Amino acid sequence: MKIGFFQYLPKFLFVGENIQEVKKLLEKNKKQIKSLDLLIFPEYFLSGPLKLDVIPEYEKEISSLEIQKTLKDISKLYSSPTFVMGSVLLKKNGKYFNASLVIKNGKILKEYHKKALIYNENYICESDDKIVTFNVGKIRVGVAICWDLILPEIFRKYTKKVDLIVIPSFWGIGGNALQSKYSFSLEKKYYDALGITRSYENAYALLFVNSVGKYKSLFYSDRMMGGSYFVVPPLGLIYKTNNKNSSYLHTVKFDVNALNQYREFYETDNDYFYYLKKKVI
Repeated sequence: MKIGFFQYLPKFLFVGENIQEVKKLLEKNKKQIKSLDLLIFPEYFLSGPLKLDVIPEYEKEISSLEIQKTLKDISKLYSSPTFVMGSVLLKKNGKYFNASLVIKNGKILKEYHKKALIYNENYICESDDKIVTFNVGKIRVGVAICWDLILPEIFRKYTKKVDLIVIPSFWGIGGNALQSKYSFSLEKKYYDALGITRSYENAYALLFVNSVGKYKSLFYSDRMMGGSYFVVPPLGLIYKTNNKNSSYLHTVKFDVNALNQYREFYETDNDYFYYLKKKVI
C-alpha cells in the first residue's frame, strides 16, 4: 500500500479559500497522487478549530451539505486513492460533530466522529462510541482524531479489526507553560509516545498526520507542530518528518508482512483478548 499525506495548515474560517488551496495542491501533485492507495489531510483542514460564536459565520460561508458535495467532487478527480478528508465540522440533525469523512471516487464510505473533545469542542460538538473501518485492497483501515490518542479504550476497539489506523490531527504547543523549561519539544515526545504505544499494544500500524506552521485565529494563536509519523511493529518509527512546508506531499509505503510477523511472534492482540476473557482486565 502506498500512502500520501499533507501537513496542510488552513487559514482560519476562510473555508472557500482553503478548498481552492487544497485543489491546487492536488493538481500540482496529481501524477504522484494517481499512484497512491490512500491520501490523508489533517484535522480541521478547511477551517481551523472553531468557537461557538463563529459558527454562524462558518455556516454562512459554507453549509455541511456543500462541504460534503465539494469533498466528493474533489475525490472524483482522483479515482485511485481513498481519501481520509482530515476532519471538518459537520451539522447533522441539529447537532455538530468533528467528523472525518472517508471518500472514494465521489462516494462517502465512512464517517468517524472524534471522541476526546477538547477546548471549545466541548461547547460545540457531540460524539458517540462508534468506530469505523474500511478496506483499501486487502488492508483494513480505521480512523481516530487527534486527542483521541489519550484514550487507549478507543484504540482497543480496533484490535484485530484493522491493519492500520490513521489519525488526522491539529496539534500545537497549545500554550504549554512547561515547554519553556525544556530545549526539546514536549508535545512531539508526548504524541510520539502515545502513538507508538497504541500501535504496539494493539498490533497494527499507525499514521499520525498533523498540521504544521504558525496558525492564527480570532481567539488564539499557536504553532502547529507537524512531526507526522508512521509506526509499524516490529520495525518501530519508520517515517517521521520535520518538514515545515505544509504544502509538501509526503509518501510512505506500508508492507503488511512485517506487521504479520509481529503478530505471529508477539501476539499482543491475542493476549489482550486472552486476559479480557480471564477477567483480569
